[in-house]
Amino acid sequence: MKLSGWAKKNSLTYHGAWNLWKKGLIPNARQLPTGTIVIDEENKVNKAENVIIYARVSSSQNKNNLDTQAKRLEDYSFAKGYHIYKIV
Repeated sequence: MKLSGWAKKNSLTYHGAWNLWKKGLIPNARQLPTGTIVIDEENKVNKAENVIIYARVSSSQNKNNLDTQAKRLEDYSFAKGYHIYKIV
């Protein structure tokens, strides 16, 4: 993938992505003899991100809201592909 496509995919400007590349902060990035910068995504390791879900309410009267909030966060995490480590 070209640097411009990678920047767009990661919500960055091209200039911001260029600065990251110059600093060596983009893994699997290389420059072709033509000057084009490409990022090899096929070497990318797909590891699940572990998350801890934290839910809270302002008083004990809202106890059932706490359960609803935790369930909503759990559903969101599953939709994003995160691995839930703990629910607090």
